[in-house]
Amino acid sequence: EDQEEDQENDLAANFPDVTTELQSNDDDLNKLTVPALKNRLRGLGLPVGGRKAELIERLKSTNVEKENEKSEIASDDVHIPEEESNVTDSPSMTGYDQDSTLSNILDELFDDIDEDEDPLEPSLEEVMSSNQPSLDGGDSESSTVENAFARRAKRKKYWKTQEVREMIMASDPRAAAKAEEMIATLEKMAEAEKDDEYLPGAIQYTLLIDAYAKRGTADAIQRAEAVIDRILGADDQSNGTHVSPTAQMLNAVMGVYANIGTIEAAEKATAILERMEYLKEFGGSIKPTVHSYAIAIDAWAKIGSELGPQSAEEILNRLFKDYDEVLHSGEQSRYAEELKPNNVVFNTVIDAWARSGSPDAGDKAEALLHRMEVLSKSENYDVRPDTISFNTCIKAWCNSNRPDAPLKAEEVLSKLEANPQYPKRNGGVLIVRPNRLSYNTVINAWAKSQLPESALRAEGLLLRMIKTFKSETFATVTPDAITFSSVLNALAKSKTVKFKAEKCSSILKAMIELHEDDGSYDTKPNIICYNTVLNACAFSARGGEAEKRQALTVAVETFNQMRQGKNTLPDAVSYGNMLKCFANLMPQNDQRNAMAARIFASCCDEGLVGGMCLDEIRRCLPPRAFLPLLADCGFDKALRQRRKAYSVELRELPREWTVNVKRGDMASRQRASFAKPKKKEVRRNQRPEKTPPVIRRPGLLVEYGSSGKDL
Repeated sequence: EDQEEDQENDLAANFPDVTTELQSNDDDLNKLTVPALKNRLRGLGLPVGGRKAELIERLKSTNVEKENEKSEIASDDVHIPEEESNVTDSPSMTGYDQDSTLSNILDELFDDIDEDEDPLEPSLEEVMSSNQPSLDGGDSESSTVENAFARRAKRKKYWKTQEVREMIMASDPRAAAKAEEMIATLEKMAEAEKDDEYLPGAIQYTLLIDAYAKRGTADAIQRAEAVIDRILGADDQSNGTHVSPTAQMLNAVMGVYANIGTIEAAEKATAILERMEYLKEFGGSIKPTVHSYAIAIDAWAKIGSELGPQSAEEILNRLFKDYDEVLHSGEQSRYAEELKPNNVVFNTVIDAWARSGSPDAGDKAEALLHRMEVLSKSENYDVRPDTISFNTCIKAWCNSNRPDAPLKAEEVLSKLEANPQYPKRNGGVLIVRPNRLSYNTVINAWAKSQLPESALRAEGLLLRMIKTFKSETFATVTPDAITFSSVLNALAKSKTVKFKAEKCSSILKAMIELHEDDGSYDTKPNIICYNTVLNACAFSARGGEAEKRQALTVAVETFNQMRQGKNTLPDAVSYGNMLKCFANLMPQNDQRNAMAARIFASCCDEGLVGGMCLDEIRRCLPPRAFLPLLADCGFDKALRQRRKAYSVELRELPREWTVNVKRGDMASRQRASFAKPKKKEVRRNQRPEKTPPVIRRPGLLVEYGSSGKDL
């Protein structure tokens, strides 16, 4: 009873009358302005709308709730410190700098939370200066304070680490600098607070190396190597980093080498993997996982030669060998799960063959795909193939440079269209379906093929995609601008397709209709699609007169659609293609000259006179009409100097004629018939050729050649 009476007296001394405190708080709130009241409410996470009286009432209710919480805490038999901080008065809520980073604001916020929400944990100064005995003893109180500081250090380290991790995931180029700043800040905090909890650990150093790997520059690679050397060479704790190397850290270093894409870098990544395997055999704490093997395989996949896939397959076989040894040992079941092969390593090996460009790449990739299917049906569920596996196999066939590569790639696509099924671990089946990339890869292979039927095969795949999308209710595979432009390019370059201008026009209309139906940005026609149609019209000159007239009609309609600006506007290549259509499809007459002059004048007004446009207008007009046309448009210098048509260069034209031309369209591509004749170059040490003498005789002309014989 005496102890309870003493505790009640202490609580009464620490907490005055609630009504008096509330009255003083009411006076303070009435003196504040509306912005200050809103800042307090915003700091407490409360609504900031309403009049001043409503804001004050909202803060009053919050103060009453806080006093009730204090009274509830006071009812427990625990020592309460005298000084309490108010969250609304903290600088993190009202007066922080707007340029402060998120981590600094959160640090201040959690400092206030430590003081406000943990009243059971007094500060270190209060514990050292307090003469009142603790209810649970001094050891319990000191351990509570140590736990409070440890939690605060962990929170600050977590938020700084999380900020760097998000920048790395977003591929922010400032991630490496931010990671270096994080390491330096944590080391300074540990020195200032004299607390090792603030020191950066393995997670922080792993993020630093990951940031260097994302940058991929030579300087970043050297910095990552320096970090690892510092960690591995930290035998003395006075000069070391207080961090032991981990498998994740070495994986990050391997990722740095994998991004370089050279044989030397791939060998270094493989050496790190072999070092990890060596440490595992002798009972070390660092053991390679399936992720380690995948990074080493990826390093070989990026070198782009036939040596890469061979070394990648060797590492894959080593992975299966190590996994079988660990699995049959029966002692490390958890490590066996970390080492279990999955479809990622298989897909990386297939990608290595696809990047190599070897003629055997398609066969090797398809063999690996078949191996995945066999393993997935023998309860190796993690190895089952997915859409990426099939797409990479198609890519391997397309890059093999074999004549039958498009046919083989389309066979793999047909197998994927059959929706193969593979068993799952928990029952059921996984249905693999093609996506847009599957079709685009095969269509691009047909577009680059030299086979006579390549353009029609590409067109058939496109029509199949459109038909599937419109017929199936839950179809998700839709053609995009890349799909349409690849098919249009295949038709435009084809030498066997008749009336290809009409075919390209119908495909462009189908693209516009599909875009108007679903409103997707992916199906919106771009400038490349329109220019490809004009190019197909220009190269229809090999057909008959009917095909030429139809191609010219399609070209005029397409160009007028572009000038309306519904989907896109013409550029320098568009005007060049239109002039090429006039030169190829129309005979030389006054009508062609008038149409070409009108198009060229419009091109000059829009500032789109490029190299192609200048070359094609020279083809459309006779030489005597070219310089007068330039003079009519505003450039009469060449006409006054009486120069030749071929002597006018693009750089001489007025600036306003070429102001809107892209840099790639500025190059002049003059044909040989319009090019300026070049003078024969004579080297300094080269002797001039001696012409044989001509000896005139009466009534007879004899020429002596270099052989000395009479001609």
